[in-house]
Order: sequence, then C-alpha cells, then structure tokens
Amino acid sequence: MERIEMTTLEGNRTYGHLGMLMATIMWGAMAPIAKSVLEQGVLDGMALSVVRIGGGAILFLLFSFLPGRFTGDVKVERSDYFTLFLASIVMISANQGLFIIGIQYTTPVDTSVMCTLTPVFTLILAAIFIGNPLTPLKVLGVVLGLSGALLMAFSNEENDIAKNPMLGDILCMLAQICASVYYVFFLQLINKYPAFTIMKWMFLFSAVTYIPCVSPFISPIQWIELETSSILGLAYIILFPTFLAYLIIPYSQKLLKPTVISSYAYLQPVVASLLATLMGLALFGWNRIVATMLIFAGVFLVSFSMRPKS
Repeated sequence: MERIEMTTLEGNRTYGHLGMLMATIMWGAMAPIAKSVLEQGVLDGMALSVVRIGGGAILFLLFSFLPGRFTGDVKVERSDYFTLFLASIVMISANQGLFIIGIQYTTPVDTSVMCTLTPVFTLILAAIFIGNPLTPLKVLGVVLGLSGALLMAFSNEENDIAKNPMLGDILCMLAQICASVYYVFFLQLINKYPAFTIMKWMFLFSAVTYIPCVSPFISPIQWIELETSSILGLAYIILFPTFLAYLIIPYSQKLLKPTVISSYAYLQPVVASLLATLMGLALFGWNRIVATMLIFAGVFLVSFSMRPKS
C-alpha cells in the first residue's frame, strides 16, 4: 500500500514539474515573440497590451460558460468584487501593461531577467508591511538582486534592438513590483478562490477599465498591415502565456514545494535568450552578464532563505 501511495505521489509531482516547465517556456518565449511583433511597427507597446488584456478577457469569458467541473469556477461573494477590482488594477492593468510597454524599449532577455525579481520585491514588501523577519541571508539576497537590476537598467546603451533600454528595464522592474504587491496584499483572495475565477474577474475588470483609459493614446491599428508571423505571435501571446499559463501554475503549486516552484524562475530567461538569439533579437555584453548573475544569486538566496524548516 505504501509503495502504491509513493508511486502515486511521484506521478503527481511529475505532472507538477511538467506543468511548471510548460508555463515557464510559455512565459519565456513571450518576450522575444512580443518584441518581434512590436518590431514590425504596426503595434506599439500600449496597443499590444490592449490586445493582450482584451484577448485574455474574451478567452476567460468564453470558457466561463463551461461547467464548473471543467474550469473550477465558483461564485464570488459580493463583498469580494471590489477587492478583485483592485487586484485587477495591480496584477493585470499595471503588471501586464508595464511589462508589455517595457518590451518595446528594451531587449527580450532583459525583460525576462527582470521577471525573476518578483521574490525579491515580495520579500521587501512582506518585511515592511507584514513584519516578516529579515535574516542576513535575505538581506544579502535583496542587495544582490537589486544591485543586478540597477546595473542592468542604468548601464545599457541604445541600439537597434533596445531603443531606450533604461526606460524599458525600469518599466519591467515596476511590473514585477506590482506583481509583488498582488502576492503580498491579496494573498487572502488568492487562497480563497480558484485560479480561473480570480483571473476571469481580474481580466474582465481590467478590460473595462484599462482599455478605455489608454485607447485615446493609441493610433488606429492597421490590422491589414500585420504580417502572418505577427498575427500568429499575437495569437500565441493571448492563448499561451496570458491564458493557459495562469491556469497551469496553481495546479503545479499544489503538487510541488515553493522552493521547487521558485527554481523554475531561472529557466525563463534561458528560454528567452535562446529564442531571442535564434530570432536575432538578443544582445549580450559584460554588463548584462554580470547583472544577470547578480540577480540570479539574489533570487536564489531569497528563495533559499524562505525555505520552510523541517
């Protein structure tokens, strides 16, 4: 009996790892694919963010008509709608909006490396507002991570790939701070409802607030001028990293330890770097290499120090 239970547990962990691998590849590939769409010049970063948020809202709305046993969707308590509205501003409008707009100005590799900083910012906010204790190891991790982020943001030079790398890197860094705000201040909401329910309402709220606010600043999109590769890229961005990845992650989180989940953060820049290199969108230099190593070291120390003691 014990052997059967152990085999089942290992099988579930395998599915958890497979889910994390799929989601990480989806997110890692998004930056170079989004950059390639932006490089065509038909869409700018703000327009692409509208397409992503609007497309995500439509997908979640369509799938919400399926029976709850397929999606896990549940009814939301009336008192939680305003909290979901605030969460949508932080995690969808601000996080995804800033991230996509940031890609327009910097490199896909930079944006993916910046994404790994979420645990660092989460630790800082949790220490300030929740009172989570800071150990020397955590402080060292924060210092290394932020040093790498600042080095990456302030040492870049303009080039054909990154028109304003400092601005782009800062926008992507702000996007990760927004994600950290979501994880710290909306934890009760995250634990209360299934992922599909949360994402459905957050995307819907974001679509009806973000899109009208930024639409006046967007030039009319000439859809007919989009190349086939750009259309396929938009379809990928909406379907995979925007919709499927957000549904896979909560499933894997139930099967794997938090330290294992956090380790997959290092794979995202690897995927982005490989794909960006193949697409001719990568740009490497000693500043980027050193900054990436500092960020990885900082994130590792933060994740390691937050590991539950046995």
